[in-house]
Amino acid sequence: MPKPNRLTNNSDEADISTLISGDVIFAVPYFQRAYKWKPEKLKHLEEDILAIVDTGEMHFLGAVILHGRDHNPSDPGLFEVIDGQQRITTIFLYIAATVRTLADIGDPSEAASLFLKYLVINRDTKLISNLKLHPGKEDRAQLNHVLTHVLQGKGLKEKLGSFTAKFLPSSGKDVGPLRNNYKSALKFLKHEYDQGGAERVLSVYSTLLQGMSLVQIDVSDPTNGPKIFDSLNSRQEPMTIGDLVRNEIFSRVASQPPSDIEYVDQNYWQPFYEKFKQGGKDLFDSYFFPYGLIQNPNIPKAEVYGTLRDQWKAIPDPQTIIEALGRFQDAFIDIACGTNRMGHSKPVANRFKSLWRSQSPSSIYPFLMPLSKAVQEKVLSDLVGQEVLETIESFLVRRAVCGIEPTGLHAVFKRLWLDCEGKPTRERTKREITKYKTIAWPKDEDFKEAIRRRALYGVGVTRYLLMEYDVSLGGDTPKDIPWIEHILPETPAKQWYKSFSKEQHHDQKDLLANLIPLSQKMNTSVSNKQYSEKRERYRKDSMFKSARAFADKIADWTPERLEKRAVELADWAVKRWQD
Repeated sequence: MPKPNRLTNNSDEADISTLISGDVIFAVPYFQRAYKWKPEKLKHLEEDILAIVDTGEMHFLGAVILHGRDHNPSDPGLFEVIDGQQRITTIFLYIAATVRTLADIGDPSEAASLFLKYLVINRDTKLISNLKLHPGKEDRAQLNHVLTHVLQGKGLKEKLGSFTAKFLPSSGKDVGPLRNNYKSALKFLKHEYDQGGAERVLSVYSTLLQGMSLVQIDVSDPTNGPKIFDSLNSRQEPMTIGDLVRNEIFSRVASQPPSDIEYVDQNYWQPFYEKFKQGGKDLFDSYFFPYGLIQNPNIPKAEVYGTLRDQWKAIPDPQTIIEALGRFQDAFIDIACGTNRMGHSKPVANRFKSLWRSQSPSSIYPFLMPLSKAVQEKVLSDLVGQEVLETIESFLVRRAVCGIEPTGLHAVFKRLWLDCEGKPTRERTKREITKYKTIAWPKDEDFKEAIRRRALYGVGVTRYLLMEYDVSLGGDTPKDIPWIEHILPETPAKQWYKSFSKEQHHDQKDLLANLIPLSQKMNTSVSNKQYSEKRERYRKDSMFKSARAFADKIADWTPERLEKRAVELADWAVKRWQD
């Protein structure tokens, strides 16, 4: 990937590749607390990596505080990690997982190159270990297990030739967060490989190495490290794009009397700002990226503020800027919250709300916002707007059901309005989307097969599928979010195994055909009871039409009946979300 610009003017800001590819070792103090990053931290890191792959923007990981130890000039530089242990260790684990993944997918040469460049010192030294990361006491055994697994990758040892990795003496527990997070990194990379092959893996690890940066602070006295850390993290909230926008707007009235500034604030800024607070959520900062893309679909997120500021140079009064910013505000809120502030007709409003209920990704906002405005202003008819929204929904639902990640959709939707020249139709919208050869639009048979065979319990779109099926039978959409009931329970009582083998239970329990919507109370009460008991409750007490109809129609729940229902649901779904 092209090397992004730095995010700061600090000469010590460096991407990960520059930071760790040199002749250096990062040593965590021996008695330092153990590595402990939790899964949610890894999830955020992976989301950041994929966002950079999508948008090309740089991501700043903050500052690491190090202390350069005196060393023999012939030995590598040794840096004691004062603050940054969690991030440096995690980066090391993801590079290690990349090396193993590359070897396993048939590229041991690239794997060996990364191993020698980023994980070890590739020359003879007198140090106890040639690893570039020396963790603390509690983590050394786990790191040794990780690197042992890495070196077992296909063909890697042959490519490394005579080189030998010198491990640190083992200490600490054999299992723990460090090994667990390495396994998570392997799963992440395998998933990305399954999605896009070796090219996708290349994009991911290139992003990790070149799309993320750190500022390295080398303190002369390690006791000063905590003081510097406290200063950098002194309970201050980070400045957001919303803060920058507000400051830019009010800079135009900074020299005016306080009463004039208060007037602008109370009558223009506050109404604009407060409107973003919807249902306990604050949508303010998330508005500016899609708004900026409507102005220029080619800007990365990091440049939105600068682009808007350039547009506002010739505008002297803040009122005009705030009014311009508000042009797509109601459309954005509707899309994000399932409301109808735009006052659309019921068919159009329902189509927008369906996209919200199906948990559509925010990458579609730069297209939906101007679409909503065009329908409101009668530039597009209600019928055309409805057809375009149906097309987008079918595309997204089919992809979600088939397990295709939304990664890559940003590149499509950020410029789809422009590609359609502001005049989208059902046919043109699909034509422009399908021009992207890497963006799959599942065909009928693939969609039906996923409905029949893919484990959909736990998938974000599943609740929406069940509710749409309920509506298609004449049910009402309840105000409360339904719970998803396993007819064949997740943990069945013994009686269930008279109809289902353990293998059938494993393969079929999470299929859409085995799921119905119920209230939370009923879902809890029927639990893992046998079907005859569940059936009576479904039929008599359920608020959902599909649950009642299911019980009326099906006297006994068997693998054969489940398969028949799977076919019925697949036939229904392919008509509901047409290609």
